[in-house]
Amino acid sequence: MTSGWQFRPPWWAIVGTLLGCAVTINLGLWQWHRGLAREALDAQYASAVTQQALALSVDSAVPAGADAVSATARGHYDASRQLLLDNQVHDRMPGYQVLTPFVLDDGGIVLVNRGWLPQNPDRRVLPALAISDATTTVNGLWRSLPQPALRLSIENCPSAGVPWPRIVGYPTADDLRCLYGASTAGGVLLLDPAEPDGYLREWTQGDRRFPPQRHYGYAAQWFAFAATLLAIFLKLNLKRRP
Repeated sequence: MTSGWQFRPPWWAIVGTLLGCAVTINLGLWQWHRGLAREALDAQYASAVTQQALALSVDSAVPAGADAVSATARGHYDASRQLLLDNQVHDRMPGYQVLTPFVLDDGGIVLVNRGWLPQNPDRRVLPALAISDATTTVNGLWRSLPQPALRLSIENCPSAGVPWPRIVGYPTADDLRCLYGASTAGGVLLLDPAEPDGYLREWTQGDRRFPPQRHYGYAAQWFAFAATLLAIFLKLNLKRRP
């Protein structure tokens, strides 16, 4: 009798391996696309100084994807209806991105991301977000609303009675119009780091704490996990006949 190889894995091993590979490959692709998006945003910031700033209005076109354009807006902040974008980590510290509505001189509203601040250990204690409502001009990068890798089922526009500021999870354009009215633009202005009234802003990734290359590295790790899982599956189930 000649010897050979046999490959008869149980059905549960096949299903588990396929699911594991699908998850790890998708996570790798997500990190890869995050790296591409961050790289594109960095490139936009590098070229923003040469652009003529867009004067924002409620009808201002929102750049697609990760693209951003230099922009300016005149009006005043509405400190009474601010949002805290949840699950924003900086240097392994949990925190929020502060999203403040800015009422334009023409009556429209644009959302301004004023930067990151840390979360209180007691999540019931929200940060004080006082800001002047005096007429001013703000500058920054105008871009589409950030998109999560996985959108959770969160009510970003609850019924009346919920106090401000409100914790939200990646609001959509419809969420913003539900919160602030139909004259709300469906984008966000990333406040320039040189502007006052902001918190930690690292839009340009100047200190390179999380450059695109790190996303690519994480992507490679996820792809390696998928390859390792497949190799283990083959090693355990591919056997030489006696």
